[in-house]
Amino acid sequence: MSAASILAVSAADATAGVTDAEFGRLLGIPRGREMAAEIGERAGLARRWYAEHGQPFVALRRVALVGATAGSVTLETGEVIGGAALAERLRDGEAHALVALAVSAGPEVAAEAARLWADDRPDEWYFLDRFAAAIAEQLVWQASAALCGDATAAGEGLLPHLSPGCGRWEISAQHELMALLCADQPPSPSAPPTDGEDGLRMPVLGPMTLLASGAIRPQHSLLAALGVTRRAIVATPESSCRSCYRARCRFRRAPHARDGRRGVAE
Repeated sequence: MSAASILAVSAADATAGVTDAEFGRLLGIPRGREMAAEIGERAGLARRWYAEHGQPFVALRRVALVGATAGSVTLETGEVIGGAALAERLRDGEAHALVALAVSAGPEVAAEAARLWADDRPDEWYFLDRFAAAIAEQLVWQASAALCGDATAAGEGLLPHLSPGCGRWEISAQHELMALLCADQPPSPSAPPTDGEDGLRMPVLGPMTLLASGAIRPQHSLLAALGVTRRAIVATPESSCRSCYRARCRFRRAPHARDGRRGVAE
């Protein structure tokens, strides 16, 4: 089984992919309302900074599924990934493979946001922090689009992504997804040794370090799993919200659908 693939994504392309509506959603602007001039100016500054200085990161690995129980899935590599929510998603979607995905807006934007906060510039910090969150979401969809191109040619489709810690999938699965992505991955010569409080080395993939708690450094980095199915499916950001059980989320694009499928075109 090959190592994870690193996708080349430019900061300019990632920035261009973030619509004003998506950025406004993460800023807390009500749906359908345009940005006021002052807000639009600050939003533009955040956009320009990231387009010039951002370093987005995307890595993925596809593995065939062997089987699924009520609480876990088994991969052809022998790894078992726990989580009833993941197993249910893959079974309901008739998935035959899983794609593990890692994305990060990069350490540069996290460092700049921290500098703005330390310099007592909270407004600029907030807009840049929210844009970094939008970039992380955009990277998931850009990676999904790239995967869809190959999947469509093979008569396959992708189920909406699911991330540990979101909804009903336990955050402990972060460690299993990261292990899958790091398997057969040569260590980065530029990555210093990183040990957790228990003395164990914390896994590192590109700029991303997984902490013992399941949190990822830098901010606005995430891990996700996408099922691969032979059903004709077109996953959208809205369908991801409809299949997410996180009830109290002020960033929702659409209400949750009980069957978890509504909004997925077939």
